[in-house]
Amino acid sequence: MAPFSYQGPMEQDETKKHTHSQTEEWSLGMNAPGLTVESIIGHKGDDVYTSAPGQTVKDVVGDLARLRVGALVVVNPENEPVGIVSERDIVHKLDTVGVEVLNGPVEAIMTPDPVTCTLDMKVEEVMKTMNARRFRHMPVLKDGKLCGVVSIGDVVRHRMQEIEYESLKIKQAIVG
Repeated sequence: MAPFSYQGPMEQDETKKHTHSQTEEWSLGMNAPGLTVESIIGHKGDDVYTSAPGQTVKDVVGDLARLRVGALVVVNPENEPVGIVSERDIVHKLDTVGVEVLNGPVEAIMTPDPVTCTLDMKVEEVMKTMNARRFRHMPVLKDGKLCGVVSIGDVVRHRMQEIEYESLKIKQAIVG
């Protein structure tokens, strides 16, 4: 007889006592850790910090520090992303232009037309895009409107969950 933790749920078992690895959906891979961007947004929440194109760079610097985030999505009045501004953008412009950039509008230094993803995109695809294009934040759209942001940290956390899941499945296969 296999150890209790490797048996499927039984009628007399209470649902609360099961871990993810003991549910039928988990064992069949139906609800494996975040397969799509929607699962990441569902886990981390859909809070998105934005900026208007005319906001000053100095104000954006203050927002980034206060919010403890690495980038803000620049949106138009319809909540559509028109750009993204990151700490990296600001540092690059400070180096090339100087401190006077702080008084200018964020639209002068933002990366226009940011690469975006949708809720149904696979996280692996997002990870490959971020790696290939060398950026760390990707706005998420639903019906053309901004509904979230996925960061490289979110993607790494997801990948770690996948690796843990794969490890568990291998252990279960070995034990039987």
